[in-house]
Amino acid sequence: MKFLRLTLIACIITFQCVESQEQYKPDWESIKNYEAPEWYEDAKIGFWVHWGVYSVPAYKGDHAAEWYGRWMYSQKGQSSRNNQGLATHLHHNKVYGPPEEFGYKDFIPMFKAENFNADNWADLCVKGGAKFFTMMGAHHDAFCLWDTKLSKWNSVNMGPKRDLVGEVAKAVRKRGLKFGVSNHTAWNPIFFQWNHINRYDATNKEYQDLYGNPILQKSADTLRMEEDETRKSWLKKSRWDENYIRPSERDMNRWLARTKELADMYKPDLYYFDWGFNSQLWESRRKQFGAFYYNNAIEAGKGAYGKPNVVLNYKGTRTWVEGGAVRDYERGGDDDIAKYVWQTDDCVYADHNWGYVEGTPIKPTNNIVDQLMDIISKRGVLMLSFAPKPDGTFPEEQKTMMYELGAWLNICGEAVYNTRPYKIFGEKPDEELKRNETGNVEHVGTSKDIRFTRNKKDNILYATVLDWPGEKLVVKSLKDLDIKNIKKVTLLGVTKRLKYKMTNGGLEIKMPKKPRYGMAYPIKIEFKNKIAG
Repeated sequence: MKFLRLTLIACIITFQCVESQEQYKPDWESIKNYEAPEWYEDAKIGFWVHWGVYSVPAYKGDHAAEWYGRWMYSQKGQSSRNNQGLATHLHHNKVYGPPEEFGYKDFIPMFKAENFNADNWADLCVKGGAKFFTMMGAHHDAFCLWDTKLSKWNSVNMGPKRDLVGEVAKAVRKRGLKFGVSNHTAWNPIFFQWNHINRYDATNKEYQDLYGNPILQKSADTLRMEEDETRKSWLKKSRWDENYIRPSERDMNRWLARTKELADMYKPDLYYFDWGFNSQLWESRRKQFGAFYYNNAIEAGKGAYGKPNVVLNYKGTRTWVEGGAVRDYERGGDDDIAKYVWQTDDCVYADHNWGYVEGTPIKPTNNIVDQLMDIISKRGVLMLSFAPKPDGTFPEEQKTMMYELGAWLNICGEAVYNTRPYKIFGEKPDEELKRNETGNVEHVGTSKDIRFTRNKKDNILYATVLDWPGEKLVVKSLKDLDIKNIKKVTLLGVTKRLKYKMTNGGLEIKMPKKPRYGMAYPIKIEFKNKIAG
């Protein structure tokens, strides 16, 4: 009886503590009281997937496979970048028939995920060295991969007939990983704009929960009556400009309800958003969700006001209050050490494409390692996306990348995990790194590229050279170090101590035989006391 009374008292005290905790309010003054969790800044790398209905046609045309549902409805002149959507439209007509006869919705029964195994995914994540896994909740197409009660267009009712988000959440958490969700649905009504403008199957109200219910400022009939140049100008603007096509109140309310539901059902440690909710139209809903997500984490026992212990991602400088969440850069990053921890989201594919396409080459693992070291030297975190097949299995070359990345991290991970930036991010050659067709830097490091990280005790410095330097490495930026404070110098993966000396050019280190791991090479400099400077 005494035990029962003590238990009851403990429950009451716990309940009162939870009730008395300060809660976030849906305004920026409240939301800016946020600190990113230590687990996230320690993690450094997480995996992610682009997987859904678009994985069935698996055709990128002149743009991206995950945008198939947008471009299949676009006609000539209805996309920027030299008609980038037309190839997909023509492909769809040839392979599946006209969009009015075979719409995007008709791919859903073909998305079966018949070989999907969440435990296998989680094991690959562990083998790849990732510390968190972000599951696609829904892309722009708004087909939900969770057991939503707010739309029939979900993977439990249709297609796979499984709660894909729920299965992945359980599997990755069982292995001690953090779990995130990805939600791109704010752009859904604009994503399907050509379906609406050209009056394909989006005109059927039965499909509004899939295709959205946007407000069109000009009808297709009006467009056809206008002169070509005027029409072309409007079509170019209408890709982004919400004065021409914009989400309805119903669309935005639907987004908020589903977004909250996804957070409430699976309690994700990370919630990623694309740029679809960046405009002023979404301001109030952004604030409502921010407060909801942080409060939901507090109520779940994850953290407290100011430190809810979860990550919310946003893009751009005007979308969120600075410091009130974690800024994300798509295929990019900060140029120097940042005030706040930030994130790069990138893909194993090198161009615009993110969804599975058979035969599309992926980046060399070495490039990913170089990119990772550059990001973390500036206080960033890498979230790397993979592209499973529609049946739920990963292509062999993507699995090989995971194994190679994991093998490198198994040897060199102490220069990555649980580290913090040094006073400078590193050294780089004078010439600018190569940029790809998306305008982003391709991280192909040289022997002149060095990136610094340090342990949290501040007595070990890692100088990671991105390509093998040969017989010696000269670290110019360490020329002012007190060499007497150095305890020893080693190369990760090699037990032998390295000889070193201070020269006018910098700290000169005699290198051993090149190790077999063959990617970025972390030099570990241990100090007797704290790192000078």
